[in-house]
Amino acid sequence: MKKGQLLFSAPDSYRKSFDVLAPMSGQVKPLSAASDSLYAKGYFGPGAAITSPSSSVKAPFSGICTRVIPLDYAVEIKSSAGLKCLIKYGSDTHQLHGAQFSCAIKTGDTFKAGSLLFTVNSSWLKQQGVENICIMTILNAHALLGVMATDRKHVDAVEDPLLTLFV
Repeated sequence: MKKGQLLFSAPDSYRKSFDVLAPMSGQVKPLSAASDSLYAKGYFGPGAAITSPSSSVKAPFSGICTRVIPLDYAVEIKSSAGLKCLIKYGSDTHQLHGAQFSCAIKTGDTFKAGSLLFTVNSSWLKQQGVENICIMTILNAHALLGVMATDRKHVDAVEDPLLTLFV
């Protein structure tokens, strides 16, 4: 088994597992369902997607913001344990120049699980042809045995796990 890969079942042996909560409520989709091919092919690490008309993206854990990427409607965050995540809303958003994206944090800010990370105007984005999808990937998955997406069809923000990490 290659370290850090997307798993479809728990590994035969592992020391510990951790759940990463969903950053928004909605219907769970495999990362391969994302229309952005870089994410769908896992170039930004393993993860999962959530389709939802929701406009709010919340912190799945307590941590620090390491990067705000307004042109891509995304933030990179890091937990106190060192887990690095990328959370992105929509696809092909760079041509919109960050319009209708409002970030509640800036690089270097600390936050608690459940805190608002950013909002988007999902109705406006839909009118621009942007898919209402939130993608969460693990950027440093190479340090893990693997990452497994939930088997739930629907998740509630900051209540239900979206990903399980194995070390």
